[in-house]
Amino acid sequence: MKFVQNELNHYFCGNRSETTIKSTTMKKKYIFLLLLSAIFAYTFTQTFDSKLNLNGDNVHYMKLAENLAAGDGYSYNTPEGMMPASHYPPGYSAFLAIFMFLGINNIIFFKILNGILLLFGLIGLFYLMEKQTDNLSLAFAATALALFCTKVLEFASMVMSEMFFFACSVVFFISLYQYAQKDAVCFFKSPWFYLSIIAAVAAYYTRTVGAALILALPVFFLFRKEWMPALSSVAGSVLLILPWSIRNAAHGIESRYLGTVMTVNPWRPESGNISSVGEMLEKMIVNFDETVIKGFKEILFPFLEINYDKGSGFFSIIGGLLIVAIIFYGAWKMEKIKWPLIAYLAGQIGLFMLWHGGNGSRYVVPIAPFLFVGFYVGLYHLILLLWKKEHKLKPHFPYAFLVLIFLMHAPVEAQAEVAKRPHPPAYQNYFTIAKEMQKQFPKNVICCCRKPELFTYYASNIYAVNYKYAIDSNELLQDLIQKKVDYVVLEQLGYGSTVRYLYPAITANPELFPVIWHLPNPDTYLLKFEREKAKEKLQGENLQ
Repeated sequence: MKFVQNELNHYFCGNRSETTIKSTTMKKKYIFLLLLSAIFAYTFTQTFDSKLNLNGDNVHYMKLAENLAAGDGYSYNTPEGMMPASHYPPGYSAFLAIFMFLGINNIIFFKILNGILLLFGLIGLFYLMEKQTDNLSLAFAATALALFCTKVLEFASMVMSEMFFFACSVVFFISLYQYAQKDAVCFFKSPWFYLSIIAAVAAYYTRTVGAALILALPVFFLFRKEWMPALSSVAGSVLLILPWSIRNAAHGIESRYLGTVMTVNPWRPESGNISSVGEMLEKMIVNFDETVIKGFKEILFPFLEINYDKGSGFFSIIGGLLIVAIIFYGAWKMEKIKWPLIAYLAGQIGLFMLWHGGNGSRYVVPIAPFLFVGFYVGLYHLILLLWKKEHKLKPHFPYAFLVLIFLMHAPVEAQAEVAKRPHPPAYQNYFTIAKEMQKQFPKNVICCCRKPELFTYYASNIYAVNYKYAIDSNELLQDLIQKKVDYVVLEQLGYGSTVRYLYPAITANPELFPVIWHLPNPDTYLLKFEREKAKEKLQGENLQ
């Protein structure tokens, strides 16, 4: 009888104990998520930049979204009418178009929306880390430190595709993790199987580097020896990508990516194309140094000074490779999703190496939170290997990583100052000309300028076009004639192409570019392009 009583006590008390542990763990999770949200609210609001970002891509995304919402398809407005667009994949613009269709077309709203995507993505990573490492403090430390990455914060308040891509990537890995939890279910009966395909393809439609997720998908199934799901996932991805490929083929649109990969420098066409294996290897090594050796350091440790103007030294390369090794070791320790995560990171690095350089850590931003996960999970497990002795503080050691916040806070403050500044004077002059042309010039006038997408943001009635990157001034003039340009803006936005191509053509032919308006500090000019005189001059030179 006593034995039965003891067994009953053990059963009920044991269950009560387990329930208490679960309840305590849940409370801790909620506390950590509240803290993570509070940190996000602080860093995001501090660094929030309400201004139009000057990279220009954000305007493209919004304009393409407007055309989608208006029923004009994925297309650009040109002097010849609506032209099918293909320079950017349609995913992010389609996402924005949903809100525009509902009547919300506000740049501040879209910036805040991107911040929310960042927060939800980090919450998703927190969930994955907690499940895979069974360590709440580690999950919190890694995701909290990601919120002090200035590059991530900078892009979170742009109307750009990086945060939407990141959110799709997180959904993808959560889907694979959930699928792995239910081994007994046939793959075609699992909703997570279909969601993983949809998330991977959505990421691909957002940024073409999403191809790394499509690669990671069959890798996940192959290492589980699930041959039919692996084949089905590839087939499903191809079927979902096929409409975009058919659409582009129907419009005679060729992919720009192969051309960019084979170009020495896309901003200097006169440099030509890569013509040997040696040149390609040199480009890949340079890109690896810029995006991985330097870029990963800038992302993980934004308080470090990174010099992108010269190649990394020996110790810098060793340090960078050590960081990469720790990240991949951390990915390896994410047991249920280790192979797709490794494939994803390796695929991204491979694509960084093939793409063009000159952008620092910009292309690393969409995977930045994953780098924090990999690095701190890897570092934690390396410490466990060295710290053999059991200790009650051992599971809580990741709190020590949060000391880095004191170093990472200074760059956040610097980014906050940048966000509060007005646009540089050169851009203020540039936008002033755009606004005045919008008010005073007839509709559909064609104006040639650098960053035409930024110009049309403030001058929607004006067709803005770029100049041809041609050393030969006559070739540039011929391009202006073909584009039926009426006016030219000569600015000082800081782009080398203006000095290299446009300015020499103007100084060589001043009679073709009379000054309409001059703004000082810095000198910015609106010039009339005498198109007929230019035709006569070129014809006369051809006759000679």
